[in-house]
Amino acid sequence: MSDLTVAASLDDLERLLGEVMDDPDPVAVETWHTAFKAALAGAERGPQWPGIAARARELGQRLETRTSQLRALRGAIREELLAQEKGGRALRGYKPTT
Repeated sequence: MSDLTVAASLDDLERLLGEVMDDPDPVAVETWHTAFKAALAGAERGPQWPGIAARARELGQRLETRTSQLRALRGAIREELLAQEKGGRALRGYKPTT
């Protein structure tokens, strides 16, 4: 493999980050990650490597930002579901008496 394979893998990550990721496909992310690790293991780390590494760091920061956003969204959804569950239990407690 070459450094170009790593660069192509970074292109794939950039495409993933560019897509609407409110509901990311975990299989696509895992497939990308596996391919990236393989490309990294076989990289030559030639003269263009510093540029590739800088791009990888920038994309890594974007990925971390997106991951944080998704964690916050997941937390908000959980809170909403818990609130709805509590409301449902409260309503079941108010059964009419006749």
